[in-house]
Amino acid sequence: MKILDGGLELVPGYTFSAIECGIKYAGRLDFSLIFSEKPCRAAGAFTTNRIFAAPVRLCRERIGGTVHGVLINATNANACTGDEGYRNAVALTRETALKLAVPADSLLMASTGVIGVQLPADKMRASVPSLVGGLSREAGAVVPRAIMTTDTYPKAAAASFETSAGAFTIAGTAKGVGMIAPNMATLLAFLVTDAPLAGPVMDGVFGRCIARSLNAITIDGDMSTNDTAILLAPRADAPLGDPRDAEAFEEALLYVLTRLAELLVRDGEGATKFVTVDVTRAESDDDARRAARSIAESLLVKTALFGNDPNWGRIACAAGYSGAALSEDTLSVSINGVLLLSRGVPQAVNRKEVIEKMSVKDLIIELDIGRGTGSARFYTSDISYDYVKINAEYTT
Repeated sequence: MKILDGGLELVPGYTFSAIECGIKYAGRLDFSLIFSEKPCRAAGAFTTNRIFAAPVRLCRERIGGTVHGVLINATNANACTGDEGYRNAVALTRETALKLAVPADSLLMASTGVIGVQLPADKMRASVPSLVGGLSREAGAVVPRAIMTTDTYPKAAAASFETSAGAFTIAGTAKGVGMIAPNMATLLAFLVTDAPLAGPVMDGVFGRCIARSLNAITIDGDMSTNDTAILLAPRADAPLGDPRDAEAFEEALLYVLTRLAELLVRDGEGATKFVTVDVTRAESDDDARRAARSIAESLLVKTALFGNDPNWGRIACAAGYSGAALSEDTLSVSINGVLLLSRGVPQAVNRKEVIEKMSVKDLIIELDIGRGTGSARFYTSDISYDYVKINAEYTT
């Protein structure tokens, strides 16, 4: 695998467009399109929130068929908008497909923004000719900005990988720095590859990589109505089937998704620290994941990290109520390599030195449960005053 400098625009076979539609605000990119003339397979992962947006419903219905692209809008979630919201999503994808001369049901859709407001469908339909007319490979570098809401910078990642059929590329973009929780939150992610993948291989690899990346991050513990992650790959009569090819693809996909997950957490609303939570020696990987998630979501842990407070008690407490099997006498906690609790015994440390070690942007919390071989990793951020300010001022 080779890490590449760039994003969607690096992948052959796709064109992109991003325009100012004025869905909610004037003077900003808010309407975009990812398109492949060749028919594609799609793999997807979506919100587990029982209240889910119209475009999520549309994607779930179409994800198993032939796909030619994804229509994306920012600043309006098209969630809690009833039948009208769903009809608007269907009509917009149909109108765009007509302009592209592809089947009406071959476009997916994703939306992000304010919940409970109908899309300005007439305005968006009127913008479709400009959106389609602006398609180019180079515009793949612009799409990451067009999908942003409260993000402060666009996010992209790419890698190439070698297979028995030659070299291929995978690239992706993502947005979402608030309402981020496991099983994804207001998080949109779009990935494209020129590698022809068999459906079962694509679905299996995508699911495993999502579990270790976008489903292993949390910023505020809130789960959105609109989570969508989509991977497109060209259909082919002879897709890659060698297990070694699948391994090469999985390595590249995991890199791209993990890099995007890291960028999302680093840009978390008001975040000042990027935090890795590593749990080891749990009775099972599931137990390790429960403990890691609980620590990563704990507001008391996150506020302590913001204040550079080596409060291992909050970490142990969060692990204790996670549902993971553990006991105090085998539990150990470290922060940035400093052992604070060893097998249930608090350690004598120089508090000033520990605070200095925590006064950095990257922190690692290590929890050793001491009961088995299970392990898990989560990524999170601290919670600052700015998080409250940003979300108090976010208007409906």
